[in-house]
Amino acid sequence: MDRISNLSDDLLLKIVSSLPTKDVVVTMLLSKRWKFLWMMVPKLRFDDEFELEPSYYGRFLKYVDKSMVLNRAQVLETVKFNVGPCCSSEDIATWIRIGMVRNMRELEISHCEGYFREHRSIKLPKSLYTYEKLEVLKLASTVVLNVPIDVCFPSLKSLHLVCVEYKTKKSHRRLLSGCPVLEELVLDKSYNSFHVRSFYVEIPTLQRLSILDTSGELYGDFTFVVNAPALKYFNFVDFYGDLCLRDNMPEVVDVNIKVIYRNPKKLLGPLKSVKRLSLCLSPSTTLHNHMEFYQLVHLELCGDALMWWDLLTWMLQSSPKLQVLKIYECKCEEHDYLDDPIEEHWEEPSSVPQCLLFHLNIFEWKYYNAGDEEKKVVAYILKNARQLKTATFSAASYLYPKEERSRELNELVYMARASSSCQLLLD
Repeated sequence: MDRISNLSDDLLLKIVSSLPTKDVVVTMLLSKRWKFLWMMVPKLRFDDEFELEPSYYGRFLKYVDKSMVLNRAQVLETVKFNVGPCCSSEDIATWIRIGMVRNMRELEISHCEGYFREHRSIKLPKSLYTYEKLEVLKLASTVVLNVPIDVCFPSLKSLHLVCVEYKTKKSHRRLLSGCPVLEELVLDKSYNSFHVRSFYVEIPTLQRLSILDTSGELYGDFTFVVNAPALKYFNFVDFYGDLCLRDNMPEVVDVNIKVIYRNPKKLLGPLKSVKRLSLCLSPSTTLHNHMEFYQLVHLELCGDALMWWDLLTWMLQSSPKLQVLKIYECKCEEHDYLDDPIEEHWEEPSSVPQCLLFHLNIFEWKYYNAGDEEKKVVAYILKNARQLKTATFSAASYLYPKEERSRELNELVYMARASSSCQLLLD
């Protein structure tokens, strides 16, 4: 304990800031020096542990009130609340107002209303929507967004909206328009968003965007319209949603898309500058003329998606500088019925893609099922990838017994390889 006490106040505060606030408060019992140190902690984390007993929540309420009022940090860097059904909008509003007085920079609220109580969503105080110093806002689960016309977050750079409830159809567009310097956005198509069927993301400063479907259910059609010319990272996971990308995104580097039955040319057109691309995509149309992804060097394709093999051929032809190719299974429920080998005859590209001749050096296939058409794909790539350094294969779990899996994988050893330095790794 003496060695810890010899540390500087700044270092001690960094250490205790990583703890839940209830544990930080306990440190006041360690020594006289620690008695008031906990009041200077700039990061506060409160969790009522989903308590349903009102008497316990009453003690939690007083503890949070006291902790926030007594805090003496010049700036509250982070304030997080993980609360259950006993927490009310009035409680949250009180704590938010105290945080605003204490120059709060990051606010995170996760509210679970429970299954056996009357619907009780959390409503944010109107004053928060014009708070100038907030830099990070993360909201999750039954938090209602009733956004006023004069909303303005001039410093907000990161915004997460997961399973929130939009009070009106204009709430989400109004909120985003009030964030002039926003750089990161996480959106969710949740079961609470019945008022919103079209999401518009038109933010010139946005660099990172994630659009999710945490509900995992089909609740009608949702459309996402994205216009973000400065975007660098894009993650879209919504198997039943429609995505419309407006204009080119010349800065985009890393893209992950999971969606069923879409036209890849239409979907990926604005993403030609992408360098890393992960696709779980079932083409809805026959793919003829290829595109040019001149900067794409890393490609991952989901082998669960219907007609993925056609997409593979098209992407090989469209990616002249591709260096890494990985085929995987995402194990999504939406693809349970698609967990089969290639169902049709796989057609080789009309000419050997440039990426195989000059650039591809890593090839990896997880859950390889050793079907006849799959073997043709592997044989073609190994036969033509002149710069290949490693080719890694792991057998699908349903290839039993173990001896059979080993036998199927060992067949790959005898396939011709264009690269004499290619190392074959079998798992």
